[in-house]
Amino acid sequence: MQVTHPDYQSCNASNPIATHTTGNDSITITNHGHHFFLCGVPGHCQSGQKVDINVLRAAMVPTPSVSPTPTPDATVPATPPSGAATLDAMAGLFCKLGFSMAVFAAFALVLA
Repeated sequence: MQVTHPDYQSCNASNPIATHTTGNDSITITNHGHHFFLCGVPGHCQSGQKVDINVLRAAMVPTPSVSPTPTPDATVPATPPSGAATLDAMAGLFCKLGFSMAVFAAFALVLA
């Protein structure tokens, strides 16, 4: 469940902003700032199944007037490195009730 900051702090799942229940949910965050999620199963949040995702504002990088020719060392791989966590791979590892710390950890890696 996505919740407000006060509900996150108190583990209050009674008034969620959004609810995700399939256990295979994808969450797209489109704005910067803190986004608070917790497990709505009684007792889970109190046991630590909650996460605060802080999306930082993208830094403005000046564009050079002349683009340098890329070198092999400057290219970005088209696929993530082997062993990189993905949402789909991590989603099914834990709680089948819609909350998974693995999903949020993978999501944070995707945003990084």
